[in-house]
Amino acid sequence: MTTTDTIAALALGVAVVAAIAAIGSWKAARNSNGAAQTLSRIEQQRLHTDLTPVFRCTVVANEARSTAMLRVRLEGPRGLLSHGTIEITASLRNDNPHRGNGPRLAGTPTPEEVRAHIWGRWKFSADGRDDTGRTVAPQRLAVGEWTQYGLTPTTPPTWSAASTPDWLRDYENEPLRLSITAKSKGSEWTVPLEVPVTIERAS
Repeated sequence: MTTTDTIAALALGVAVVAAIAAIGSWKAARNSNGAAQTLSRIEQQRLHTDLTPVFRCTVVANEARSTAMLRVRLEGPRGLLSHGTIEITASLRNDNPHRGNGPRLAGTPTPEEVRAHIWGRWKFSADGRDDTGRTVAPQRLAVGEWTQYGLTPTTPPTWSAASTPDWLRDYENEPLRLSITAKSKGSEWTVPLEVPVTIERAS
């Protein structure tokens, strides 16, 4: 092997080593970037969880159970203080999340019709409610503040043979199944709640 061949071989070896080192550096950088992104995502998820709103809710119905009032107070957490007010939207959940999931028989309501009906004793009567009384218009609350919504009894679905008194009696001791969606600074939380109903006795 001539000197020229030796030099060429050495240069090739150096180039190969450099290429291997470059690939190693690229992989390390990619892995480091991936790890940083994963840690950032985990931290964002932790902060999001830590800021999940805490609500204290009460429902008080009159003795005849012809009307009721839902009161919602934003208790915390303290981290939400820096957000000022947050937007909340209250809606009612059905007594069973699987309503309408079964097979449909001829002449029976569609799954969408079943799910659209409020399967519970109460619906919203407050201003800004939707056509069914399931959801009310968004409001803004700061930590430590409260709002309230009027409620009125529901009725059986149109395809049911149950009378209204029987329908209401079935839900007499059931809690109000509530879902509150909160939004603030690009974050969104959905908080499910079950609120016992207190009867206000006449004095």
